Amino acid sequence: MHCLPALQFDWIHDLSLGTAALLVFATLAVFALLRGLLKMLWNTLGLCLAGFVAFWIWQHDLPPHSLPWIAPVAGFVVTLLLLRFAVRGLLPAPSDSESSGTGGKSGLSRLFTLLFSLIPTSAVCFLGALLLRHAGSLAEIQSFAQPDRTSDSAAFFSQLKQRIDELLPADWFHSVDPLTTQLRLDLAKLIVTADDPPPKAIPVLETGDIRELILADPELRQLAREGRYAEILRDPRLDRLLENDNLREVLRNTDL
Repeated sequence: MHCLPALQFDWIHDLSLGTAALLVFATLAVFALLRGLLKMLWNTLGLCLAGFVAFWIWQHDLPPHSLPWIAPVAGFVVTLLLLRFAVRGLLPAPSDSESSGTGGKSGLSRLFTLLFSLIPTSAVCFLGALLLRHAGSLAEIQSFAQPDRTSDSAAFFSQLKQRIDELLPADWFHSVDPLTTQLRLDLAKLIVTADDPPPKAIPVLETGDIRELILADPELRQLAREGRYAEILRDPRLDRLLENDNLREVLRNTDL
């Protein structure tokens, strides 16, 4: 029993000074790699989180009746600064000796870096697809309301939204951006065209209680006349309208 520790640690005596130095260097390299990957991941996710905060503020019109872009931009900057201070506290800046170190990365470390970078890259791609899809939803409403005056950019974003929905399940986006569900989009289309409905919307608006429900709010009617589609889409009064089971059933059975 007393010889067991010696048996366990006999290999230490066989190490040369060069091998020990290589082990120490490899250990430090692994820690530096993990530290760099963690910092890259945190910075990228922080950028995505700041973008989502700005998007959420814009979605909910906070504070109400303010300039459209002031609050989202302020939310983005404040969130980014707070996260930057947090990451500096968790991951302090490297010293001069660390930053001046040389030595290329091995093939294995490069592969590990590439695989690990897929996480923030996926987050950035999803956020980009989310914003493009939201812009496409607004363009879809505009194209429905003004088919003869649809701009090239509106047509482009509307088609881009269709391509995104073909590639990715729409439910992935609805949990983050509930303003672009199909029922809400169809309701917004009916609101903006209620005064002069296209042929596809006439059967729905011929239903008396549905038409009265859609035309009941003068503020929504004014937004529709002014072409303020983004404000209509994020207006909380649409949530109350969609609580009507009859309206929801009609919208489900209507292809606008």
